[in-house]
Amino acid sequence: MGYTEVYRYPAGFHGWKEAYPEQVDGETTGTKVLAVGDPFPDCRVAVLNGDEDREYLGLPKEAKWLALSDLNAHFVLIQLYNTMCSDCVAETKMLTRFYKTVEEDPVLSGHLKIIGLGIYDTNQDVVRYRKHYDVAYPLFSDKNGQVFECLGQAQLPLAYLVRAKGDGTWIIELVKRGYFEPDEKFLNVLKDAVIRAEGTD
Repeated sequence: MGYTEVYRYPAGFHGWKEAYPEQVDGETTGTKVLAVGDPFPDCRVAVLNGDEDREYLGLPKEAKWLALSDLNAHFVLIQLYNTMCSDCVAETKMLTRFYKTVEEDPVLSGHLKIIGLGIYDTNQDVVRYRKHYDVAYPLFSDKNGQVFECLGQAQLPLAYLVRAKGDGTWIIELVKRGYFEPDEKFLNVLKDAVIRAEGTD
């Protein structure tokens, strides 16, 4: 098309539009921002870390893809990040420590899974990122940003706590926009959610 220099904005079009509204010409169609109570969009992403991820997620031994409907858990904490985002890097380091705390907790272990989704990152980007920062939880690639665009959000980092409905679909229970620290208070929020979910089974 004649373009010699093309730049990728890590937060995607919506983030670019929010940061530089004066550069957007014409009318844009409204995008619904998904919120608590809305269904989380179905997504299917490639498994990048082999048997380790499959075992944690409860996938069949030879599974090459993950769909949220495959997960056998009450809740999933989904981190949306970009490998070029400094806040995302800081959050990832804390989530790795938090993941280990969750796995050692008798209430949360097995009932809450943590995964990361690299927005506009290739599989190779995600593999390098995980190795470089020694990330303990599974990471995946949303190379073309389909999931991010479906959520209608504008910036990263971003995290969702989603709850299984029992029919393969997931409902958004909590949205964390921007950089956040998964501290003891957040841990207790998750525990309370798991206990309530078990009480309704």
